[in-house]
This record gives sequence, C-alpha cells and structure tokens, in this order.
Amino acid sequence: MIKKSPIHKIGRRHRERIANGGSEKTTFKIKWLRNNWKSDLTGKYYPIEKVQAHQFAHGLPKGMFPEYRNDPNNIIFVDNIAQHERLDSITAGKKYLVESLVIRWDFVKWVQARWRDFLIQQKQWRTQ
Repeated sequence: MIKKSPIHKIGRRHRERIANGGSEKTTFKIKWLRNNWKSDLTGKYYPIEKVQAHQFAHGLPKGMFPEYRNDPNNIIFVDNIAQHERLDSITAGKKYLVESLVIRWDFVKWVQARWRDFLIQQKQWRTQ
C-alpha cells in the first residue's frame, strides 16, 4: 500500500501546479498530439521518444502569466533551442499583443507568419 502525503505536506509550488491544472508534461503531450506529431514552425515529424521539454516554448512567460502556463494556445512546438530563443525575441516587449492572440487562438498563426518573414529575410541577406 502506497502512503499518500497529506495536502499540507506537499510543497507550495506543487500545490499551485495541482490547482492550476496539473503538470506541463500532460499539456506538452496534448500539444504534440494536436499537431499530429509535427513542429509548429517547420512541420518536421517527431516521435514521442525524440520530443524534449525544451521543444515547447511559451509565448507568455510562466512566471508573469501563470494562468496561461498550461494553455496549449500559449505553447509553440519548436525544433530546437535556437528556434525557442528566436520565439522569445519575437514576443519580447509584445506581451499585451501576445495575450490577446492567445485568448483568440491566433498566437500560433501569428508566430508562423513572423517565422516565414524571418526566413525570407535570411534568404535575401544570403543572396546579397
């Protein structure tokens, strides 16, 4: 028989996670399944064994907006850390805009458009 800890013995952060809808791991798996195993930015397929936590970037920071921590509309499935950092630079200073996009379910489309613009600029820069 497994002994369960009483609620007062669980840490404050763990209690907050339970109150806010559970773990991020479950949210990440839901996002991965909704995307049909594909990255939001490149469309590359990832089997569950290859998926890592750093491949899920939050548009609104978890510390500043804890209510959107487990919202799949606030999470972008990226390929690598470089794309994660690029997403952070795209959303920097635009938290009000990002919040309204998350609420309207348009955040992923907005980031995909910015990502295409970034790639076009990179190609033009290389050809000059």
